[in-house]
Amino acid sequence: MEKTERIKKVFLNVLLLALCVPFLQYCFHFAGEKGLKGAIIESQKPAFSLSSFQNVKFQEEYEKYFNEKFGFRSSFVRLNNQIKYWFFQKVQANGVVIGKEGYLYEYNYIKAYYGLDFIGDDKLEKNVMDLKYIQDRLKEMNKTLIVVLAPGKGSFFPEYFPDSCIRKGGPTNYTRYDSYMTKHKLNYVDMKSWFLKMKPTAKYPLFPKSGIHWSKYGEVLAMDSLLKFIENKTTLKYPTIKIKSIEVSAKNKERDYDIGEGLNLMFQTSTYPMAYPTFEIVHPERNTHKTLVVADSYYWGMFNSGFSSSVFKNGDFWFYNQEVYPEHFKKQTLVSSVDFKNKIEENEVIILLATDANLFKFPFGFSELFIKNYPPK
Repeated sequence: MEKTERIKKVFLNVLLLALCVPFLQYCFHFAGEKGLKGAIIESQKPAFSLSSFQNVKFQEEYEKYFNEKFGFRSSFVRLNNQIKYWFFQKVQANGVVIGKEGYLYEYNYIKAYYGLDFIGDDKLEKNVMDLKYIQDRLKEMNKTLIVVLAPGKGSFFPEYFPDSCIRKGGPTNYTRYDSYMTKHKLNYVDMKSWFLKMKPTAKYPLFPKSGIHWSKYGEVLAMDSLLKFIENKTTLKYPTIKIKSIEVSAKNKERDYDIGEGLNLMFQTSTYPMAYPTFEIVHPERNTHKTLVVADSYYWGMFNSGFSSSVFKNGDFWFYNQEVYPEHFKKQTLVSSVDFKNKIEENEVIILLATDANLFKFPFGFSELFIKNYPPK
């Protein structure tokens, strides 16, 4: 009996100690912990005041703050997410879909593949006619407009959609844009169809299993192709890209694992080896043509590789036609706050780029802004 009581006391003490560990971690941060990824808005520690204490606002805000800050919270969240992922095939990430064989998607790419985000022929052709006006007006100014239709994870890997997402497709924004851009003779690169043609024979994966963007290898191919297309449409000569070496890594790096990172799991999801090229810029002396890029997140990899600085003569990157980079890194800089006409006139080439999942809002308000500043004569 006495031995049983000792065991109970030991168990109780261990339990109490375990309950105290998160509080001790909160106070002293004695163990390192990997933070959570994704769009997380953290609560701020509330300032104490007598009035907020009396009306209980301080207590409510502090409780919310503490619930997000207690020791090992990130680890507990990851453990909870891992259990749901392993046993129930569920994820705690908004818009993420688990496909067959563990392929990860964002649902808006599946919507784009089936045309569930189709905005209608009238709107799409009007958008193309506006772009044709911009192209012609820029040509009068000795400048060039280039439109890039980037591939999407859904259109590249529809065979791994979960059965719950499979449905009958309809007209899509991509197919109609492709048709109308051809009809109105727009300078555009159809990288989506190009990637699909390369899919069976590509030496390395063009899309990752647990990422949403084109692979680093595919991105470098796209960079090289884009430069050749611009040179073909203009008399300009740009620097070229030369791949020096390629590292094949079983551990997915950079953006090749961006969806997986956002799931906040304890262990990496199923992946396959990806290729990571090391490249150099050849003929850097040709970096004399300032080039503006207005694009979605599919340009981030190129931008982070120094594409805008080393190839486009420090041209801006207007992310969704909202934020101006690289200036936005130092100080909030919005497209609405810059001298639009001055920016257009200092560039020789303007590139508009979007993946198929964002074509329902392409070109992100750029046409309206351009026409407002350069109305028809």
